[in-house]
Amino acid sequence: MSVRRLSFEPPLVLSVIIIINLISLAIFFPTGAGAEESDERSFPDVISTSGSLLELAQAIEPEPPPPQPPTPLEPERPKSEKPAEALLLEAGAILLPQGILQVEPSIEYSHWSTNDIAISGFTVFEAIVIGTIRVDELNRDIVTGALTLRYGILDRLQADVRVPVLWRQDQEVLGVGTTDETERTIDNFNIGDLEASLSYQILNERGWVPAVITRVRARFPTGENPFEIATEDVQGNLRLTKPPTGSGFYGVGPGATLVWTSDPVVFYVGGTYLFNLERNFTGFGDINPGNSFEWLAGINIALSERVALNVTFIDQINWSTDQNGVEVAGTSFNDGRVVLGASISLSPNTTLLVGAGIGLTDDSPDFTFTVSLPITFKLF
Repeated sequence: MSVRRLSFEPPLVLSVIIIINLISLAIFFPTGAGAEESDERSFPDVISTSGSLLELAQAIEPEPPPPQPPTPLEPERPKSEKPAEALLLEAGAILLPQGILQVEPSIEYSHWSTNDIAISGFTVFEAIVIGTIRVDELNRDIVTGALTLRYGILDRLQADVRVPVLWRQDQEVLGVGTTDETERTIDNFNIGDLEASLSYQILNERGWVPAVITRVRARFPTGENPFEIATEDVQGNLRLTKPPTGSGFYGVGPGATLVWTSDPVVFYVGGTYLFNLERNFTGFGDINPGNSFEWLAGINIALSERVALNVTFIDQINWSTDQNGVEVAGTSFNDGRVVLGASISLSPNTTLLVGAGIGLTDDSPDFTFTVSLPITFKLF
């Protein structure tokens, strides 16, 4: 009896493999509406990609979408929507966007103390004095409450108005160390000189080229000036019966500020030239107070979205006053000071500003301290 050996023919094995692959393709490539959403690949391409179902599934997985182009940057413009930038706004280094109103109440305290020395006689080698020495002491305290309004007319155009109210006290000690030493104290509370300005940014920052903000500033003599205050005789000298709160003169002039940004640091430098206009006062004649030039340089550092620090050097130079065309001696001055400031964001629209100034010249206050609270509103 012969035994017949069973064997699988190659065509049969090939048929089984093809059926298995067809079933797999039917699972991963359904017909109908679903087939239209599948990956558009031909059957031979898929077969040649992998020999297993896992590799086949990976082969037909949808490709990730192409990366989206970056969102275009907002065109450069002067802006101050972050509370940490409030210090820059104070320094005139940035402007408010269009339709933004800022209301800033503030209070500032300043203190002066000076000694005036008058020598009746002469000196030898500037060390030995022959004659009479008279020393007068002056202590002055000024508290200024002000309301400042800023409005962004356009993205590059801003208007500012500042209305101050002053309380001033002057304490004099005349003839210190003499038999006729006299102490005298006077004070006054009144409105100060109103100020207004219009600022426009003519250039945006581009590389080493700074942003440039120009402005026109004006001052109006709304305060009580010294030419309208009564005087009295004190030890043979005329003294005002109360201290003035205003200059008594109109002033107008141009200014500009240059700004460089290196996030989170901003550098700025600027200046303003003020023409003080001559006026005639009864009993004094024509008074020309002399023009003044003020320049500043500073740095602003944003420590976070809520806190920023600022250091600014300010120097104001005022030329001598002329009375009826004759220069009055001792009327020029140079007020130089360093101001340290900090801003703390209390809310998205409110910032607390604190500043302290140190006088560097004889004509400067010994120190100043300022607190302000700018509040921002979006009108449209």
